[in-house]
Amino acid sequence: MGSDPFGLAAALDERRAAGLYRSVRRVEGASSPHLAIDGRDYLNLASNNYLGLTTHPRVVGAAADALRQYGTGAGASRLIAGHLAIHEQLETALAAFKQTEAALVFPTGYMANLGAITALVGPGDLVIADRLAHASLIDACRLSRATFRVYPHGDVERLRALLARRRGARRTLVVTDSVFSMDGDLAPLPALWDVCRAHDAWLLVDDAHGAGVLGATGRGALEHVGMAPTDGVIQMGTLSKAFGSLGGFIAGSTTLIEYLRNTARAFIYTTALPPPAAAAALAAIRVVQEEPALRQALWARQAQWTDGLTRLGLPLVSNATPIVPILLGDTARTMAVAQALQHAGIYAPGIRPPTVPEGAARIRTTVMATHAAEELDEALVKIAALVHRGEL
Repeated sequence: MGSDPFGLAAALDERRAAGLYRSVRRVEGASSPHLAIDGRDYLNLASNNYLGLTTHPRVVGAAADALRQYGTGAGASRLIAGHLAIHEQLETALAAFKQTEAALVFPTGYMANLGAITALVGPGDLVIADRLAHASLIDACRLSRATFRVYPHGDVERLRALLARRRGARRTLVVTDSVFSMDGDLAPLPALWDVCRAHDAWLLVDDAHGAGVLGATGRGALEHVGMAPTDGVIQMGTLSKAFGSLGGFIAGSTTLIEYLRNTARAFIYTTALPPPAAAAALAAIRVVQEEPALRQALWARQAQWTDGLTRLGLPLVSNATPIVPILLGDTARTMAVAQALQHAGIYAPGIRPPTVPEGAARIRTTVMATHAAEELDEALVKIAALVHRGEL
């Protein structure tokens, strides 16, 4: 047997030839409005740290205090010996924040989706997802072994037709992002819930990019669209984006959370969230509630950025959220533009298949509350120069 019996090197060569090879790039410093790569400073338009909470003094201080009190890790799964007071406090705060009876924290958002979906549906059930749902949702649907269907992005009528044609499913679950991470647009949640309710289906809303950002008080997508929390809507969220820490959670009824605590393998068979991360997330929730000026600053920067790009005539996928992608289509062109931006001191990654569909490559930009208006204006001047030279 040779040194590469499975042809991995050839597969990597194919990815390189197609412009799809990926590599990690080491950045220096915290997730902030600026980052350094190889000693050079760049304006960071690639972070999901929307409110800048990864470096907020209250959040950092809470993590440091928990580190001294609990150490670096929980040491065991929650059901063995890893369930700590800080985990209980975090779940209580999340339930109150999401206005539900209870919440359950997982070590990552990916594990929250995987744990919840595979516990709720299985053989004999039906699960339906938006075609552009996050990879963690799609993987969970497939791994659940339930009958799996997709509906075109945001197409409520197609979802209605799929639900109307179901035959003999024991349970039915519809899953969607609230904010789609590569497009920045919003799911039609009220219409989706109306259809689900009419067909006795649950609706799981992945609010990873909405919690802390959307809504009058930052509670997320349901607050943003005027939907009251209800037992039929399962709210998922992450602690690694607007909350600046690590982890994922499911919020819902006490019965739902007790069921997941007993059946979700991604919760049962993994070590608990590190205590410093839990403490940081708990502090971040309080900051979101007590410092609304951060959210106001985020939306001011978002308006400034989208208005500036629109004036330059750039094709934006969406301008509804802090995720503002510039649609270019061709993969090679997209990666060339990303390189040109980096040469200009702007770090904004090119997104290409399979993360997005073929022909839908784009530059994904994100803004933060902690960006200065002046530095975004400066970036727009640099982008205008690229447009005028025909590089963008």
